[in-house]
Amino acid sequence: MHRSGTSLLAGLLSETLGIPVGPKERLIQPNFDNVKGFYELRDAVLANDAVMKYQRRGYGNVENINVGRGGRDVLEVGGGVRLGTGERTEVEVGRQGWKFSFKLGESSIKVWDQHPIFLQKDPRMCLMLAAWFPFFSSPPAAIFTYRNPLEVAKSMNKRDGNDIFPVSRGLTLWLQYTRAALENVKGLCTVYTSASKVFAEPVGELERIREDMVNVCGVELKRDPISVEKVNEFIDVSLQHQHARESKEHVLGERGCEFPVWSSEVRNANNAKREEKLYDAAMQIFCDLESGYLYGHVDDYEWPNIVRYVNVMGDDN
Repeated sequence: MHRSGTSLLAGLLSETLGIPVGPKERLIQPNFDNVKGFYELRDAVLANDAVMKYQRRGYGNVENINVGRGGRDVLEVGGGVRLGTGERTEVEVGRQGWKFSFKLGESSIKVWDQHPIFLQKDPRMCLMLAAWFPFFSSPPAAIFTYRNPLEVAKSMNKRDGNDIFPVSRGLTLWLQYTRAALENVKGLCTVYTSASKVFAEPVGELERIREDMVNVCGVELKRDPISVEKVNEFIDVSLQHQHARESKEHVLGERGCEFPVWSSEVRNANNAKREEKLYDAAMQIFCDLESGYLYGHVDDYEWPNIVRYVNVMGDDN
C-alpha cells in the first residue's frame, strides 16, 4: 500500500543487502515527499498504471476491481490495451487467454533478466502482481509489509489535501490494497514484516527477513554483515511524519483486539460516521496482521463490505 514504508524497506534491502532494483536512471526519482527515493523501476510502474487506466482506474481509485482476485480482474479487457508507443505487442496472460499490450512490461523484464535476483517494488503490485507471473521462469518470493491504516490515511491526506484524499478514502484504499495483496501472494513463499518493526529494529529485522528469504524461500542472498552505519544513514525517523493519535478510550474488537477510539474531524455527520466505521474495520484487520492470525486465514477471513467511495466536489468533508 502507498505511504506504508515500502520505499524505506526497498531502499534498505537494496542499499544494505545489495539486491538490484534496476539502473538508477530508469528508476522513479526522489521528490519532495520521498527524498530518499522510491526504488521503483519506472517502466514497471507505468505498465501497471496503463492497464489500470484502461479500466478508468488509478492507484487511488480501485473500487470496481475485485480485490479478492487481485490483478486478474484488471486484465479482463478483451482484445488488447495499447501501452506506451510504437509497435503493438500482445502478450497472452493467464489460462483464460486474456491479452493486452505489455511493451513497458517487456522492457522491465529485460532489465530484471540481467540479474540472478532482483527487487521489484510498486504498491500497485498489490493489485497487478498476477499480470507478471507468466514472465517469470519460477514463482517469485514476496515480502509483505504494512503500516497502521490511520497513519497511512493521514499521510495521504496531508500530501494531497482533504478534497482529494479525505481520511475515509485513505482507509478504504488501505482495506482494498491489503486484501488484494494477501490474495495475490497466496501460494508464494512470503516473508511478513511491518513498517513499525523496520523502524524499531532495522538491523535485526533486515537480518530476519534475509534469513527467511534464504532458508525458507531459497533466495540466494549474500550474508555479509549488515552495515549499521548504512542503515543509520538511510533511516531518518523524522521522515515518519504521521502517527496514529493516542486515545484514552479503546475499542474492543474480535480475538482480543484493542485499539484507540478514533473521533472523525469532518463536519458532515454522515461522512464522520462512515469514516469511523472504516477506521474500526481497518484497525481490526491491522490487529489480525499484528497477531499473525490473518496470514493463516486469508481464504476464510470475514472481510468487511467496503462501501464505494465517491468524491463529490464541494461536499462538506
